[in-house]
Amino acid sequence: MRNTITYEQISPLVQYVEVASDMVQCHFHCPVKSKKIVAITRFSKFTEKTMPATSSLAQKVKGSALFKLKSYFGTYAPAEIIDEPKFHKENAIVHAFGKISERFIYSDEHKHFIYRF
Repeated sequence: MRNTITYEQISPLVQYVEVASDMVQCHFHCPVKSKKIVAITRFSKFTEKTMPATSSLAQKVKGSALFKLKSYFGTYAPAEIIDEPKFHKENAIVHAFGKISERFIYSDEHKHFIYRF
């Protein structure tokens, strides 16, 4: 039987989150073993309405500009991108972590998950 993973258990691992349209890309970093893992999920799974498949011209321009800035400067802050309520974001992050959770083990000593291998 698998235990339920909470956002509080994995929040120390969340390095940054990128949102592009309906895709959420989560970067997890284990500070104990200095290992980084990326997981992807769909944001619409955690919202009351599904995001539209097509976006307006303004959204495409904004997304393109952010992508170019990201490639030039590095990553951008997720708070600038995510407009959905906090619990949708946290649920998406937990779901993304669930996809790679077999690579981690919970450490009572550190009070969060650490990279297993």
